[in-house]
Amino acid sequence: MKLGAVLLNWNGKDVTPRCLDSIFRSPSPPDLVVVVDNASVDGSPAIIRERYPDVALLVNDSNVGFAEGCNVGIRYLLERAFDLVLLLNNDTVVDPQCFSELRRAAQAHPAAAYGATIYELSQPAKVWFSGGTISRLTLEARHETAPPGAAVQPTGFITGCCLMLRADALKRIGLLDRDYFAYYEDVDWCLRARAAGEQLLQVPAAIVRHDVSHSFRKTAPLDEAAAPFSWMQSRPVVLYLAYRNRLLLARKHGRGTLHLGFLILRRLARAAAHAGLLLLTGRSRRARAVAEGTLDGLRWPPRPPRVARYLASPAKAT
Repeated sequence: MKLGAVLLNWNGKDVTPRCLDSIFRSPSPPDLVVVVDNASVDGSPAIIRERYPDVALLVNDSNVGFAEGCNVGIRYLLERAFDLVLLLNNDTVVDPQCFSELRRAAQAHPAAAYGATIYELSQPAKVWFSGGTISRLTLEARHETAPPGAAVQPTGFITGCCLMLRADALKRIGLLDRDYFAYYEDVDWCLRARAAGEQLLQVPAAIVRHDVSHSFRKTAPLDEAAAPFSWMQSRPVVLYLAYRNRLLLARKHGRGTLHLGFLILRRLARAAAHAGLLLLTGRSRRARAVAEGTLDGLRWPPRPPRVARYLASPAKAT
């Protein structure tokens, strides 16, 4: 089975080469690696072009986001009759046997998509993802973080950090929804796959290590002091997209009027509480991001996200 990997690069000169090096150290690397660049300004496309001549480098004219950026690479591989498409964050390091384990699982266990066991790069023994669930009531995705077993097993959710998709399933279900820009596009795809009766599988022996939260770590300078609590810590761009996209998810996957109403009211209540706490602690920029994300999430049909104001200086990886 022909396996192609898609990495999205956005000003990732300090992480994308590390990921590519780990891929090419594998004894069984993908048949083709595609790097999609989202209009980087840090010189990373030139580095990739020079150091990795076997990589297919596709450069977008603008930052089209994670979802559509991945779609550019997915289309490239589908047009070339690849059987398997692996979406891989560029801030990961791949275990040498990861690709062979994913291929083996795909050959033995037909499914729409496959996930890996993901450890935190900075804490090698800490599991970040070993399968997941999506609540039918709240549509929130939850990572399992228990030590993985040995057998390939069904899972309810696979993170887009490392998500291998079968080409025929992509043709049936569709690509990632570009309306999300970034965050929750993987939840949306998994919900669509499950609604179509497709199976998702977790492959414990496929190992990836993730530089957690590297994405957007160095976005526009913050106007707040260091945050001591988790509800204070997310960057404004992350808050904006998270609140916006949770409402998009509700509009797309709410089951009837009552469920949709519950989801929207729950999101509004959480947004009001979160924004209020942020304002009380002097974090006005984050509070505005929560409010604007919520308002934009209520608009239907969705409008392009207003992320430019939160990305005033180059970020690292998407």
